[in-house]
Amino acid sequence: MPTRRGLIAALATLALLVPLLPTTSATGATGAGAGDVVGPVNGGFEEPADGQIPGWTQRGGTLGGSSVVDEPVYAGTQAVRLEDPEDVRSYGLMSDTMPVQAGHSYQASMQVRVERGAPTVYVYFYDEAGTQLDIEFAHFTEQPHDQWSEIVLEATAPEGAATAAIYLYSNIARISTYYVDDVTLTHTHGPLETTDLGAAFYSPNVRMAEVDVRADGTPVAYVFSDGQPVSFNAVDLRTGELLDSHDMTGYSIGASIAVDEDDRVYFSVRGPNDGTLWRYDPAAEEVERLAGRVVGERMLRTLVIDDGVLYGSTYPNAKVFSYDIATGNVRDYGSVVEDGSSYAWGFEMVEDSLWVGTGTTPHLIELDPVTGETIERALPADVQQDADFITGVEQHEDLVFVTYSPAAGGNTVIYDLTAEQWLGNLSMTQRTSARLDGNLFYLADGSVEAYDVAARQSVDVGFGSSPLVGELDNTYDLGLVELGTEDFPGAAVVGARNDGMLWRYDPATGHGDVIDPEITGAPATVHSVGTGGDGDVYFGAYLSAGVMARVDMSTGTLEQLDGPKQADAVVAHRNRTVVGTYPGAEFYVGQANKDWQWGTNPRHLFSLGRGDLGQDRPLTMVSAGPRIAAGTIPNYGELGGALTLFHPDSGHYEVHRNVVADQSVTTLAYRDGLVYGGTGIHGGLSSDPTQDEAELFVWDTRRDELVTSEVVVPGAEVIHALAFDDRGRLWGFADNGVFFQYDTDTGEVATTVATPARAGNDWGRLSELYLHPDGRLYGNADGRLFRFDPDTQQFVTLAADGARHSMVGSDGAIYLADETNIYRFTP
Repeated sequence: MPTRRGLIAALATLALLVPLLPTTSATGATGAGAGDVVGPVNGGFEEPADGQIPGWTQRGGTLGGSSVVDEPVYAGTQAVRLEDPEDVRSYGLMSDTMPVQAGHSYQASMQVRVERGAPTVYVYFYDEAGTQLDIEFAHFTEQPHDQWSEIVLEATAPEGAATAAIYLYSNIARISTYYVDDVTLTHTHGPLETTDLGAAFYSPNVRMAEVDVRADGTPVAYVFSDGQPVSFNAVDLRTGELLDSHDMTGYSIGASIAVDEDDRVYFSVRGPNDGTLWRYDPAAEEVERLAGRVVGERMLRTLVIDDGVLYGSTYPNAKVFSYDIATGNVRDYGSVVEDGSSYAWGFEMVEDSLWVGTGTTPHLIELDPVTGETIERALPADVQQDADFITGVEQHEDLVFVTYSPAAGGNTVIYDLTAEQWLGNLSMTQRTSARLDGNLFYLADGSVEAYDVAARQSVDVGFGSSPLVGELDNTYDLGLVELGTEDFPGAAVVGARNDGMLWRYDPATGHGDVIDPEITGAPATVHSVGTGGDGDVYFGAYLSAGVMARVDMSTGTLEQLDGPKQADAVVAHRNRTVVGTYPGAEFYVGQANKDWQWGTNPRHLFSLGRGDLGQDRPLTMVSAGPRIAAGTIPNYGELGGALTLFHPDSGHYEVHRNVVADQSVTTLAYRDGLVYGGTGIHGGLSSDPTQDEAELFVWDTRRDELVTSEVVVPGAEVIHALAFDDRGRLWGFADNGVFFQYDTDTGEVATTVATPARAGNDWGRLSELYLHPDGRLYGNADGRLFRFDPDTQQFVTLAADGARHSMVGSDGAIYLADETNIYRFTP
């Protein structure tokens, strides 16, 4: 699989089961321009038919077939009736071929009236010799019965294509009767010409590491650097030398890791989430895939090795499994809870039992690895009440450290196995799994501290005078390892930072340093797009080391910036650039006339947070008069997003949760004092919807009250995007591909248009809609870049795959992103 997937303008090639040869026709012009009809002959079926339909050839059975009728008709005096009366034979009507241009895109459109069954439409492409090259097809199973409606199939002519034919079809298994009229094949556009501006962001992005001492005495750190692709790296902790590195092509995030006694490393990566287990052999410097979709799960959250058996916890069904390292046999222990919790996260072998921490409802489960029996150990009341996840479990002698999130005063509770009681609460951002002289080491408030297991108390190790003060920010993993060098003769605490640097600290001498193992960075995943107060186009990253990017409209160049770890939304408000970040729904505001410096300009404004307000992901923002309106997705396991209105200078904000009960706010538009909001029925991860249909709401910003809320697209679960056209009409589209015009005067839906722009994301991500200076709406949905004319209601796919985010710049160009790169396209 490629390291990054480029923008793909053509539709996917589909294999043919039965080749169909065309009947050649010379009608049409190969130099068709956008909007030109290239055929077919007799697309309205008006020419006299004497036992055969001019321009068309019947294929299939003989009991039914095709016939010209004078009633019902859509236009003119005749239409065609297709009758498939049996479920053991297919029926179809093939047009004569029409000239097409390789690489150009077309729409096959027609009016259909269904009595029973459903029509299927194919477009076949052929080369000059008449050899079939490619097909595109669609089954139109949702058409209304007993009335005329339009169906449209989009297709792009492959390389070498010279002609195309339209095939009206009913498949073998389906009994169908339907009428067709006004068939056209229209040229929509030539090949999409884009300029690749390069990767938006490129840097190391370390979020997971593990330390070990190999059999030959080499102290190593195994470090994952997330990106496209995620890399697995082995680093000599004595010298900082990069010993080995492997790109995990096709994956973007490190998921879990465990090192066996024989030095072999077991790990999983995700993004995509396919629950795959890998093994690294340091002697051979080779990585091998051991198993995929382990116990049917999408992610292997935590791995533990005990006596030749690898145990793992999973998402999304909170399972536990075992993998026999010698035989490869897998045992599925099943879900450890029955309340719908998705995550089995904190995980450790404690004495002879596996302790499993779950989320989004926190449980602590003990599982007998022999019998598979489980019992639940009661958590402290405050953890049970306030936490969502148990993220870590670790035994140190007769103490078990249990880490949870979110946390207030502390995030770790300690269980005394001997006394069978919970001890105090500590704040530990990271801790070592090994101990030195009875002490484990942990991070708290930017400092290294120790915990004396025997004394049950924290110990100051004098880190305040260390040269590493201020160097520990964004440390994601901590280890304790014997280095055996002149500067570090004994055990050292080692931290892996987000930027790929490693720091070393000797608790005995106080000596410390930072080393650069030169881990090769990779492009981060593009996660969001928006316009800034300076008119430039900004892109946010997904789970990054703290980066953003912008395209300078004056020069057309792409520039990487420092930024948050994940920017969910960017919007311009006058001369301000406002950024919403995950987690905790935090907001930052910057001034366009000052130099960019994340944390200062833009500066932190306020946080909603996962606590009382229960908001986590600010996926949509719009400038709304003197304030900014933001729509958020709630916390893990919760329903009820919020509409928040805030002043970008003072930071004063008002939160309105559950504007639509139990629904998230997925998209916003603003005009004349009113915020228009689209919702989605889905809440935070691991929540279960209580509603069936998404709604459109109207919020009066002057009175700060809800005006109305209603279902605008029956059956839709998410309203993905909203935008006003140049005549002030509000348009939106839903997850089922339906575009709708909402009349802001009457409060009613004026128009709906069925399109192929189906969008599957539960929160409306990977979808944008915006007005271009040419008067048409452009946008993207699930990789499809499209154009929609609000006057003619014509929908045209410009790129069928790869367009994850897009936005029109002040220069009239459209800036779009695949997973990693930014492209410029000028309509």
